[in-house]
Amino acid sequence: MKILVSTVMLLILTACSNVPVAIKNAPSPDLQLAQLNGKVSAHQGEKVRWGGQIVKVENTDNGSTLHIAQFPLNSFGRPNIKADSDGRFLAQTNEFIDPYIYKEDTRVTVTGLISKQDTITVDKKTMTVPVVQISDIYRWTVSSYEDDPYWRGYPYYYDHFGYGVSYPRSRTHWHYGRGFYW
Repeated sequence: MKILVSTVMLLILTACSNVPVAIKNAPSPDLQLAQLNGKVSAHQGEKVRWGGQIVKVENTDNGSTLHIAQFPLNSFGRPNIKADSDGRFLAQTNEFIDPYIYKEDTRVTVTGLISKQDTITVDKKTMTVPVVQISDIYRWTVSSYEDDPYWRGYPYYYDHFGYGVSYPRSRTHWHYGRGFYW
């Protein structure tokens, strides 16, 4: 019984430690992009934790600017791109950000201070967006389950036989083990 309890506690603690330290805790108060609504100067200097998908990276001699389409964060601090976006924001740093590593559509979570607002043009639309001075940035890797068009989730579309070979009901994509492609 002690072994079972200690194993369960170890699994719980391990699950909690997978969140990157830089973005683990939301600041208090957890100010959201939709709450600003043109009142950036009233919230200047406040700490935020926002995330989304990179639209564009601009580099100059003075640093880099990320144009980010905002999406709400899940409990791990990861942007949920299937949810509705509240708009865009800019994230700036004095360091160089490589556009090859931080490509378009890369998911990121940024923590930092609201520094100002800036005007950007998207197609022919001019909009005012908040600018966050980056203190930490985390680049998320693509999850094989989340972005794989053939993954439908266990047990809904797959016939599994314990931990052995499993196959989708269409019989076109074979698997070995639980949820891992062979």
